[in-house]
Amino acid sequence: MKKKVHELRLYLQRIYRLSIKINKHEEIVWNHLKKVHAENDWKSGIYEKDKFIETFFKTDNTKSFAFSYFIFDSGFHCMSRVIEKFPTEITTDLFILASHFNNILNNGVVKVNVNNQCVEYHINSDLLINLLYPGEINRQIERHFSTSKDVFYAFQRLIIEQEAPAIIIADLLKSKEVIDEKKE
Repeated sequence: MKKKVHELRLYLQRIYRLSIKINKHEEIVWNHLKKVHAENDWKSGIYEKDKFIETFFKTDNTKSFAFSYFIFDSGFHCMSRVIEKFPTEITTDLFILASHFNNILNNGVVKVNVNNQCVEYHINSDLLINLLYPGEINRQIERHFSTSKDVFYAFQRLIIEQEAPAIIIADLLKSKEVIDEKKE
């Protein structure tokens, strides 16, 4: 009985949220995003006016980098700068590796910014999805973090070990297949 009441409450909440004005949608999702950060006790910089949150997560014991979450243009956006500076002589290989990633990613895009010499990973979703399904913010943050780590390690391998982009992607896909097989 409690489950049915809970489902009814969620259904009515979604109906109500669909009926309110669009400018209110951003406010609701923004408040939920801040709540997610507060509940997880993440050390974050919150910029109310811009609807922007920046926080740092560790990818391992030695490296952490900035993750940015923001709401604009009817969407919820996640961005991480996975490489701060790269040697200009490997720019072509960086673009090749980014292209390989963009061909296999279901969500998001890897961008090589030549002017700032950095590599970024972006994903975004329609604000309406996050409005109707508040748990989607958590899932998107988790997906973004997980994929950011893969992108980071792949680009580190290119920069430090000077491995060919095709081999890096092949190894990544192979490791993902092994993980998927273990889940089955």
